[in-house]
Amino acid sequence: MSSLTPYLLTADVGGTNSRMGLYCIDSTEPLAVKYYRNEDCLTQKEDGIFEKNVIIPFLRHCWESNSSNLKPLEEVEIIGCLAIAGPVRSNVSWMSNLHNIEIDGSAIAEHTHVKNDLYLERIKVCKIINDFVAQGYGCLTLKPDEMVELKHGSFDKMDCEGPKVCIGAGTGLGECFLTPDSQGRYTCYPSEGGHVEWAPRNELEIELWNYLRDKFSYRNRLSVERIVSGPGLANVYEFLAFKYPDRIDPKVHAEFEKETDMKAKVVAMNTKEGSLCLQAMEIMMGAYGSEAGSSAIKFIPTGGLFVTGGLTPKNIKFIEGQDSPFMKAYNDKGRVKPILEYVPAFAVLTEDLGVRGAHKCAVHEYETYLNDVEQKRKRN
Repeated sequence: MSSLTPYLLTADVGGTNSRMGLYCIDSTEPLAVKYYRNEDCLTQKEDGIFEKNVIIPFLRHCWESNSSNLKPLEEVEIIGCLAIAGPVRSNVSWMSNLHNIEIDGSAIAEHTHVKNDLYLERIKVCKIINDFVAQGYGCLTLKPDEMVELKHGSFDKMDCEGPKVCIGAGTGLGECFLTPDSQGRYTCYPSEGGHVEWAPRNELEIELWNYLRDKFSYRNRLSVERIVSGPGLANVYEFLAFKYPDRIDPKVHAEFEKETDMKAKVVAMNTKEGSLCLQAMEIMMGAYGSEAGSSAIKFIPTGGLFVTGGLTPKNIKFIEGQDSPFMKAYNDKGRVKPILEYVPAFAVLTEDLGVRGAHKCAVHEYETYLNDVEQKRKRN
């Protein structure tokens, strides 16, 4: 066994923010948490930019502001798990919505890009997972009071051996699914389901499809994420303002135009009856519900379908209830609608699932690390 004191380093790196956490090995409560805005820290594609601008500053913050509760740096080893908003291959993720920045877990653990840094040298293992894989693992930690039923009787219908699906809108649209092994332990699998084609469902949405297809210079397709996400909500409002200029609220529209990455917040904060903002929210939520229903009939997740992401708890009134825009579209599945009666469906009210999932994976990586160290000791 190592004589060093282990700590777990976690990150939930989304399209807008990076949330860093440091944990004792036997606790789910973080010793330190800090948020970083990606537009301030991750401004360009550069080798090691995440280490230089996020990991090292965070670890320095931990030891400089919390030193009385932490072992001296030279007496510790750090096991990291970073959940990144991007596809992952060979322990490397590329942030497709952020300059295609590369985050390489092996390079972080081997200090390839940043050498001779006292903080980075304490990292012994760094696992990279997709941010929505972390959301999926986070769903395994949910308590009943952290979610609401979208279909009546969902808690009673849950099959402890059934597959699970997680779908959540925020800066983008994430999707993943989980299946159990023979011992009931779930493994989460990544998906880029948010980038499948969006299908308009009425004449107005056909006009929206054409408008956004031209905006993004697509010839034959438009992804669901262009509608179902924070930026997607802004896209829908922009279209409605173009189509109905006489309905524009000048004050709201000026605020919308002034914003850059917070346009969706302007729309969400101004959903008054009869407004373009309310209409935009209803269209977006209808598309969200339709995609969630499509996931339900694709996977038949008898273990539960979980609607997560930052937009869910903030806009729950548009999601829960059988007359909500979300649930109307969710249930509108024609001949296969009866399948949905077998699927327990929930809206998740907590926003820290990615952090929980990254922590769960970090614990697993530490156990694997200990086993590898022990096997190496025996061979020697």
